[in-house]
Amino acid sequence: HSEFKNLATGRTEKRDSGGNIKDEFTVKLSNEPYTLSMANTGKPNSGGSQFFINTVHNNFLDWFSNATPSKHPVFGRVIKEGTGHEVIKKISKTKTDSGDSPIKPIMVISAAVI
Repeated sequence: HSEFKNLATGRTEKRDSGGNIKDEFTVKLSNEPYTLSMANTGKPNSGGSQFFINTVHNNFLDWFSNATPSKHPVFGRVIKEGTGHEVIKKISKTKTDSGDSPIKPIMVISAAVI
C-alpha cells in the first residue's frame, strides 16, 4: 500500500515513489537490548516495513548519535521479562545461510501494541 495509518499519531502517511517512508525521530530511546528499531538503508527517509530487534546495546545506531550516519529510531520493546526475552535470545542463535538469512524461516505469530 502507498498509504498507511501511523499508529503513533493516527495520521495517514504516504510512501515515496521508491516505497520508502519518512524518518520519525520523535523520542530519544536508545537501541538497547530487546528494543524494536526501524530498519533502513542508512540514508535519510529510506525505511520500509522492516524492523530489527536489538540483542545488545547498539547505541551507535541511535538517531541522536553522531557515531554513524545511519539512524535507526526505536519504536517498541519486548516487554515480557523471561519468556519474551528468552524467545529473542533463541532467535538470535538461529542458524543462517551465507547471506545471513535464517535457514528455517522465523515468523511472528502474535504481537500486541500496548
